[in-house]
Amino acid sequence: MNKQELLRLSWENLWRMKFRTILTIIGVVIGTASIIVMVSIGNGAQKSITDELSGAGSVTTIQVYKDIGSTGMTMMAGGKKEDEKILNDDALKDLKRIDGVVAVTPVVNLSGATVDYDREQYGVSLMGVDYNVMEDMRYNTTSGKKPGANDHNSVILGKEVLSSYTLSSTGAQAQENTVAPEDLIGQNISLVISKTNANGDEETRTEKVKVTGVLESTGGSEDYSIIADYKLVTDLNQWQTGTKVNVKKQGYSEALVTVEDSSVVNTVTAQIEDFGFTVFSMQQILESMGSVFQMLQILLGGIGGVALLVACIGIVNTMTMSIYERTKEIGIMKVIGASISDIRNMFIAESTMIGLIGGIVGIIISFILSILINLIAGLFITTGNVTISYITPGLVVFALLFSAIVGLLSGVRPAIKAANLSSLDAIRSE
Repeated sequence: MNKQELLRLSWENLWRMKFRTILTIIGVVIGTASIIVMVSIGNGAQKSITDELSGAGSVTTIQVYKDIGSTGMTMMAGGKKEDEKILNDDALKDLKRIDGVVAVTPVVNLSGATVDYDREQYGVSLMGVDYNVMEDMRYNTTSGKKPGANDHNSVILGKEVLSSYTLSSTGAQAQENTVAPEDLIGQNISLVISKTNANGDEETRTEKVKVTGVLESTGGSEDYSIIADYKLVTDLNQWQTGTKVNVKKQGYSEALVTVEDSSVVNTVTAQIEDFGFTVFSMQQILESMGSVFQMLQILLGGIGGVALLVACIGIVNTMTMSIYERTKEIGIMKVIGASISDIRNMFIAESTMIGLIGGIVGIIISFILSILINLIAGLFITTGNVTISYITPGLVVFALLFSAIVGLLSGVRPAIKAANLSSLDAIRSE
């Protein structure tokens, strides 16, 4: 019996008992759809959080800090202060020489400042960076432009820099402001810095700066900060604290390193850590989250796999019943020349067809369910793009192959039983 005849005969035999076959296929459909939908929910959660974290800071930006932990260990071990690795200008030059690095800037922060505009005051934080490398950093503006290297008295505003919030039992609630950051582009604003002097009196310093643009939302601290030249922020910091920082000996509190693309982040991170600094990047968080979600997908897939296991039992039952009903037919086929392998392959082909048909229908239904889940979620979640269920091409291929393999394996035992039937006993059976 050639393969074409075998498949044709298997297909015809499969639909002799249509109702039983359909019920068996429905079991496979439910199992396949359960696996796909459950795993797709894990995929959707991973995609949503990954997109959120990717927006919370460029994956090509690495934050570098002085390694405070190693400093403490050095002092406890009796080491000299000179042995500490300082994040000063010399260290920044070393970082810039690492392959794959395109920009390095110190970061100087100042909190507690206010902006006076249109007789209103807004509390803000300042984030100072090196304007000489601003073009190479992953900062984009939604409107306006970034300051040039010589625009020391120009700033760009974070997307939420003028937002105000009030606390309630349901959390922080944004308040409507009459002024949007875009309204200030091209205008001069007053930065007011306050301090208490030695006599206990409050002093203020006002710095006039020009707004050149509004920063594209990053989801990070930049959204709530005014980006200014680090030399200006350093000067304001020294005035507020009354202490001049010796950068060569004390170093900066933070630096930002921008790399070519995400593929070199781990390599550059390892080299920076070898220099003795503490490093943080979104790439590290994304990789950690990836392993967590992989376990979640396995767990959810296992739960869905229980339904496919039940379907497997159904296939075995269907094929076993088919043997009892076709015992005499099997005996006649053997008498007229059908080999043991022909009988065995015929039953295996039937069970595999059940698995394939159930898998294909299950995939179609899972796509419909995924669309419905996302639509229903979108009715309740109004912020951003909602992706609760996300079906990948790899998941579809896996589900189809898995359902076919389940069908094949479920038919092996019944097929062997059918092939081993005695021809004479089979013919004599009623």
